[in-house]
Amino acid sequence: MQFRIEHDTMGEIKVDDSQYWGAQTQRSLENFKIGTEKMPKELIGAFAKLKRSLAVVNHKLGKLSLEKSQAIIKACDCILKGELCGEFP
Repeated sequence: MQFRIEHDTMGEIKVDDSQYWGAQTQRSLENFKIGTEKMPKELIGAFAKLKRSLAVVNHKLGKLSLEKSQAIIKACDCILKGELCGEFP
């Protein structure tokens, strides 16, 4: 298994390179083994719709580059199609 190093305010942490999440999610998984519940897919979809809309608006307002806006929109579209369900522990 390959890892990458992610950073947050607490320092560095190793994250499985096949996962999309970052340092804070990895720390939560390691430190809070209190259940196996997953975030409801309806909530994940709602967040994706919101984030996608914000990417469009913030690009139009000049607050977000076209490259970043397109990347966010692409990721949100993948989430809405159910392609990244495993990335929300």
